[in-house]
Amino acid sequence: MIFLDKTDRLTNEVIAAWVKDAESACRQASKDRMENATSFRLALEEILLRFRDEFGTEEECRLKGVRNTAGIRFEISLQGPPRNPLAVSTDEELPYELLSHLNIKPTYAYQEKRSLNLVTYQVALKPRKNGMLIHLGYALVLAVLTYLLSRLLPGSVKEGYLIPLIAGLFGKLSSVFSALATPLIFCAVISGIGGLGDVNSIGKLGATLIRRMMVTYLIAAAAMVLFGLPFGLVSTHAAAAGENVFTDILTVVLDIIPGNLVEPFRVDNDLQVIVIAIFVGIIMLILGSRVQRIREILDEGGALINRMMMAVCKLLPLFVYLGITNILLSDRLSQISSVITVFVITLAGAAVTIGITTIRTRIVTGRPLSWIVKAQIPSLLINLTTSSQVSAMPESMKCCKDKWHINEKMVDFGLPFGIVVYMPNGAIMLGATAWVLSVIATGPVDVTTLVKLALVSIIVAIAAPPIPGSAFAVLPILFSACGTDASMMPLAIVVGSTVGYLLPAMNGYCLQQELLMTACKTGNISPEET
Repeated sequence: MIFLDKTDRLTNEVIAAWVKDAESACRQASKDRMENATSFRLALEEILLRFRDEFGTEEECRLKGVRNTAGIRFEISLQGPPRNPLAVSTDEELPYELLSHLNIKPTYAYQEKRSLNLVTYQVALKPRKNGMLIHLGYALVLAVLTYLLSRLLPGSVKEGYLIPLIAGLFGKLSSVFSALATPLIFCAVISGIGGLGDVNSIGKLGATLIRRMMVTYLIAAAAMVLFGLPFGLVSTHAAAAGENVFTDILTVVLDIIPGNLVEPFRVDNDLQVIVIAIFVGIIMLILGSRVQRIREILDEGGALINRMMMAVCKLLPLFVYLGITNILLSDRLSQISSVITVFVITLAGAAVTIGITTIRTRIVTGRPLSWIVKAQIPSLLINLTTSSQVSAMPESMKCCKDKWHINEKMVDFGLPFGIVVYMPNGAIMLGATAWVLSVIATGPVDVTTLVKLALVSIIVAIAAPPIPGSAFAVLPILFSACGTDASMMPLAIVVGSTVGYLLPAMNGYCLQQELLMTACKTGNISPEET
């Protein structure tokens, strides 16, 4: 739908009026979901000025705003011979770089039939609140309706056409997701390590913070196992048969170490890929500027794969529909009720993890719980309502710097770093999901598999890239580690999307306390606040 359409010569007055009208129309069309109004105004003005510089003020230019299912885009067009107004020359490099830093990347195309120079750019919009949950809900309802309607079909039609069609489409779509998971995690891990700066900058502060985070990860893994055991999800058959469980566990640990740098990518051994990524990332961190070009190539590759994953993730509702329908048609309906166990393990384990972290903070700081908790309420509310630690970052920094008086350098390093790697409650959710779904598909797991699952849950929670759909990206790794049937993946997405809405608030609450404890231990807090 076209919500704005203007044609005129590009004088200074026209450009100023168009920018103002376009912003107002875009706000109305997007229902105030514009990500950054300042970036929008600067981008549109810069593009219009480029058209004027390239074509002059004698030709009429057209500005059109379009809204569709893909979002909102603006099209600026002008008839004439092909001339790209976005082409960068030496003296114009700075303005173009300004657009890149604003994360606005307009695209140019020439339509020969209409002799039209066309520049298009997509407006960045804030995600709809609970939009993905709503779409997944529609997918679940549609899957149930499909299942009910399938019972009215003749058996030959159902078995010969419907089930193979659903299973085939699900398998193809699952392959697409799995193909992107390995390179996505590889680039994300290297990029995350590169963001640390140099090895010396980590120092005592970084090492202390990482150690405290790992303690919380181990507490979270132990809580997951503790609350899962009463549900009968573990088989003791291996131990009873006299097998050496510790030898099996050692084998599991050794199998994580790759034999070469190529084979893990060929066979999609994601755990070994993560180990390679950590190794490469640390070496690149040591070499610094000498491998800057390689770092840029990997960053660009990661950005490409990231965008591909985000595009494919738009098909998640379809993937869930096909997967749930496939499960229902395979007569496993009676087992789906067991998924409630995932919610119990995740929420109970998270409660224990949060409780222990708060008690540790109370002991380390020597301050009352009211002083610790009260300062976090504003950022906690933002986390709960937006399900995004990034959205709550300004308030989180205010809590750490202004209320707890933690050293600014520590907060500026520790908070962004923690948002990327600190997800102990996410480890509980991911591990519990793979564990319970594996039990639904094949029965209770043995002790070796459980230990392996707890270890892998920590690794993938750290490695998961901080983007929408990242939990899905690492689920294939957990499924492989636990031997879970891949057909259970859609159910895992539904569970993860539901419980996962609370995880940023849980992790953000604990992260701020980790920073406070680390500041007290390293002397990075004002004396009057210690």
